[in-house]
Amino acid sequence: MIKGYLLFFFSGLIFLLCLQACKQDNAPPECDLINQLVSIDSLQIENKVLLIGIDGFRSDAMTEEITPYLFQLFSAVNCYKNLTHSTEEDTYSGPNWSSILTGVHYNKHNVIDNSFEGSRFDFYPSFFNYLKRFIPSMKTASIVNWLPINQEILFGDVDYAPIISSNDSLVFERAKDLLVNSSPIKPDVLFLHFDELDMVGHNFGFSPTTPEYIQTLAVLDSYLESLMGIINDKRLSGENWLYIVVSDHGGDGTSHGDSSNPKINQTVLFVEHPLLSFRTDYVSNQTDIVPTIFDYIGLSSSEFDCKKDGLSILE
Repeated sequence: MIKGYLLFFFSGLIFLLCLQACKQDNAPPECDLINQLVSIDSLQIENKVLLIGIDGFRSDAMTEEITPYLFQLFSAVNCYKNLTHSTEEDTYSGPNWSSILTGVHYNKHNVIDNSFEGSRFDFYPSFFNYLKRFIPSMKTASIVNWLPINQEILFGDVDYAPIISSNDSLVFERAKDLLVNSSPIKPDVLFLHFDELDMVGHNFGFSPTTPEYIQTLAVLDSYLESLMGIINDKRLSGENWLYIVVSDHGGDGTSHGDSSNPKINQTVLFVEHPLLSFRTDYVSNQTDIVPTIFDYIGLSSSEFDCKKDGLSILE
């Protein structure tokens, strides 16, 4: 059993939650903290996040001709932008989405392929797991095309995470329902995963010269434009949203197995907010996503800080 108590500090708007945790069998000894400290900044706790994952996004396909909206965002708005975003050395989807969603490298979460056999999400959980434990009032949702994300990485951690067959257009429509109609919940943190670009890459080729790859990216670009429009409307109504687009890997030919190939091991990260400052001259990697989200919503956990590999890209 875990026992907790709250300490309030009136000099600031931060409250500290100290958790007296019992020792977990086989827990990583360096992070087996008797007293785990959590701080939540009440000025940031109402902040909201839209995290969009695009599977198989080769970064040199992000051009004005192929993805005009995203290209314009990279060029014109206040954002962190990286077209050499580093993937894991293991360039399967499983290891990379696991790292994106946990904030630790694959040598820790132990996902080395798409089977998820031997995964250690009990020791290195998704960021949704921390939100569920430490900010239970925060509503979370995950809508994915590739079901293993909800079945394996996020299982039990998210308020609304349907495990039903889908395609990218359904992911998009369900996302709009959540954001516009609050149906079936009104999410504070929403993760979306689009998979058809990866499917097309495997069937026809990961290349900015492949017609099918170009056409799929153009559709995704239109989804990103629509979702950004919804987020901007919400900002105008007083909601404070962070907008993130990231991919798990690129590709070359019809594969993404060569981890030494920059067309595969470099991909896209885009983080946008009109008022924030971002790190400059910093090459991001998959484990930086979660620390950035926690930094934005004002959550600090000694447990996560001990386990994490990434850094926040916010200044």
